[in-house]
Amino acid sequence: MTITDFIATGSLIIAVAAFIYSYATNTKKYELTSQLRYEIIKWYSTTIEILIRLRLEAENNFISPELRRDLLSKLSSQIEIGRFYFPNIDKGDNFGYDKPYAYKGYRNLLLDFLVYSYRLFEGNDYQNYLTHSDFLQRHFTSNLFETIDPHTFLKETKKHTNKTFSSALIYEDFIKTDPEKLSFYLKKQ
Repeated sequence: MTITDFIATGSLIIAVAAFIYSYATNTKKYELTSQLRYEIIKWYSTTIEILIRLRLEAENNFISPELRRDLLSKLSSQIEIGRFYFPNIDKGDNFGYDKPYAYKGYRNLLLDFLVYSYRLFEGNDYQNYLTHSDFLQRHFTSNLFETIDPHTFLKETKKHTNKTFSSALIYEDFIKTDPEKLSFYLKKQ
């Protein structure tokens, strides 16, 4: 074996090791990202359930003081938990410097939607602001949607697992489907 053969073999080994390392670290990064995403969606699920319940109860009638207190305390807890996922923003102007560490700076916009929802339902005239409640909820969801970025996540999931969880069909496309093709699905149920 010549020196050239040793160099070529060494280069091949280094290239294979670099490829394996790159694959392993990308997979670990994907796993960590997936775990954080799961935790945030779990937090979101609990939070949105509280917001919707507050609004639906208010739309149907006045919320009993006990139920309102219970839902508001749960919403307040979700805001506090949310600080770990969406910490305050430091703009370098020392805003809130005298507050405890988790409260220094400016509250994240995503949490502001929840704080304003809390304040809305805390007031005695909350039924006058149900449209505002819906507005805040939609912006809360949209802001989190943008943060989580499901489109990119689904592409990454397909890349790592070769699974597709979303099709490009919408309802209008579905109802245009030939009924004979749909009968296969109906027979399975």
